Amino acid sequence: MENNILITACKNNQKGVALALIKKGGFDLNKKDQLGNTALFYATLKNAKDVVKLLLEQGADASLANNQSEEPIHAASQSGNKEIIDLLLQNGAQVNTTDRIGRTPLIISILSRKTEIAKHLILQGANKEQKDNEGYSAFDYTTSLGLRDLIPYLNGENTVDNHGNTPLHQAVYNNQSEVVSALLKNLTLDIDTLNDEGDSALNIACRNHSVVIVEMLLKAQANPNLKLLNGNSPLHFVANLGGVAVAKLLLAYNAIVDAKNENSETPLLVSVLSGKNDMARLLLSKKADPNVTDNQGHTPLYYASENGLTEIVELLLENGAEISEN
Repeated sequence: MENNILITACKNNQKGVALALIKKGGFDLNKKDQLGNTALFYATLKNAKDVVKLLLEQGADASLANNQSEEPIHAASQSGNKEIIDLLLQNGAQVNTTDRIGRTPLIISILSRKTEIAKHLILQGANKEQKDNEGYSAFDYTTSLGLRDLIPYLNGENTVDNHGNTPLHQAVYNNQSEVVSALLKNLTLDIDTLNDEGDSALNIACRNHSVVIVEMLLKAQANPNLKLLNGNSPLHFVANLGGVAVAKLLLAYNAIVDAKNENSETPLLVSVLSGKNDMARLLLSKKADPNVTDNQGHTPLYYASENGLTEIVELLLENGAEISEN
């Protein structure tokens, strides 16, 4: 039990007590508690630099991992102390060591939003491309958290995660407009790369109704007519969701109003099938064909009538829909 006194002092950030106990001696400096943590781990987590320094001088193991395979350098990366990180590295800690779920100190620092520590770890040789057990790299977490200041340090523009997402996909998915801006300005990207789900960054932004990001991507030459899943264009997806503001942007950047998917459905047909009145009105105002037919030979008027969509029926008739269905 007495051997736990030192661990408790470090865990409770009782620096004076910890220093006195270490100087007295007679303790197993590498003893672990039930979580597998040592006095050094706790001292590191609490940013107790003097305690860390003395423990290391007295022979504490800088690389001893706990039950989660976390080492003191993981704790230092979480708490954010460059000097402690340097002390650990000087005493045998490895900068690219991983915990039980494959996270490196660099990834831990990013998840803890310690950007200066992340930069410091990179300077100390941290592997920027190393992925955790879920397939995510430091760059992936940087974009998902919106830490745009780190982007120039991470040269990861061409990396993809286990789902085929580029950093741009991830930044768009997380609605991180500042990161999207940094990626588009600073990095060489294929802006229309599709992930494993068949989505481009533009399509994700459209589905998220992210008007600002959609405009940023279109200004950066994202293709508004890129064929996606089942031959759908971004405008098809927007028509289904009823995102009028996004649809206006796509049309302003030359989205084809009567583009057909594999079922020969145009965005107007999709908007009718989804009962999106305002979307149908917008598309008709942009000269969408009211008499287009799908693979089954049905028109927008047929579907609007079938589903009792009175307002859309009136819109279609006002815009030249022909009454030719039985």
